[in-house]
Amino acid sequence: MNLDCTMLLAHKIELRPTAAQADYLARACGSRRHCYNQLLAHFKQPGVKWSKTAAYQHYIKVIRPAFPWYNEVSSRVTRNAIDDLDHAFKHFFRRVKLGQKPGFPTFKKKGIADTFALREAAKFDIAGRTLRIERLNSRIALRQKLRFTGHNKQVT
Repeated sequence: MNLDCTMLLAHKIELRPTAAQADYLARACGSRRHCYNQLLAHFKQPGVKWSKTAAYQHYIKVIRPAFPWYNEVSSRVTRNAIDDLDHAFKHFFRRVKLGQKPGFPTFKKKGIADTFALREAAKFDIAGRTLRIERLNSRIALRQKLRFTGHNKQVT
């Protein structure tokens, strides 16, 4: 019997970006929020039913071509908005099924919990006290180095 015991540990480390890096991070947060809101607006229309596949199709055929400034940040930033909306819909449907107060997914507001995540190790790299993010030309300084060793799965 082979037991693969994996433990997930989280590091919360302060970033020390330059002005240009802070601008990139703000644009990435804005791109994710905008994509999320565009998808939510589409699926709130009468007769349009939620599915992750339909969301990807709408994203590729309609949203991404309409907003070329999405190309300024990593493609995973906006594609992860689909995963985040899927998570919100799954929890909504679960609460409906259980008879709880459902809480339909809501639009994201600028400046309130603005985040984005890169969930593929190829899109970011941490070395010492620096962080590399795809499409950003320079490495972002970290306040401290990682306290644990292992494989980095995601950066938020």
